[in-house]
Amino acid sequence: MLTEKSVHQEVNGKYTFEVHQDAGKVDIKNALRTLYGVHVDAVNMTHVPSKYRTGKGRKLMEKRSAARRAIITLKKGEKLDINRRSEAKSVKKKVKVIT
Repeated sequence: MLTEKSVHQEVNGKYTFEVHQDAGKVDIKNALRTLYGVHVDAVNMTHVPSKYRTGKGRKLMEKRSAARRAIITLKKGEKLDINRRSEAKSVKKKVKVIT
């Protein structure tokens, strides 16, 4: 996920991903180890609530769905190359990493 804050955190070895609602910290850690071959030091989770946009006369126009984000901290000296994935074939289905 690319936001101004997440790009600034990449210098410190922190990367932000939008993940599936049911994914746990251990699932995400194992998925990143399998997909990218990196050692994850910490996983922090945040919830982004759904929001509504109102139009004329306070009518609801659109709804932004809720999301769950994972902020991954890698061990010192490691970097995550998003474009390079290892040839892993078996990753749990409920861990959906959106890049």
